[in-house]
Amino acid sequence: MAQTETQGPVPRQRQTCKVCGCADKFDFHVPDATWQSVVPREFQNLVVCLECFDNFALERQVDYADAIDILYFAGDRAVFKFQTVSAQNV
Repeated sequence: MAQTETQGPVPRQRQTCKVCGCADKFDFHVPDATWQSVVPREFQNLVVCLECFDNFALERQVDYADAIDILYFAGDRAVFKFQTVSAQNV
């Protein structure tokens, strides 16, 4: 949580998934072609959380295992950067 000198802690503004409405704590990037083949057109220019992205990929049978190289997690007390060591389709 950020702080101001006079007012104390300032709550962080989290993005929310426009599919499920949940706070999106994971930031990820996939190539445009993968995004377009997975995410329905009405959500393509909006925030989509990783769980909803994964659900869309399952519905459309799109393998994106090799498409994410770096994944960021923004928690309330720490931020983590994960790099792919190995990925596989399940």
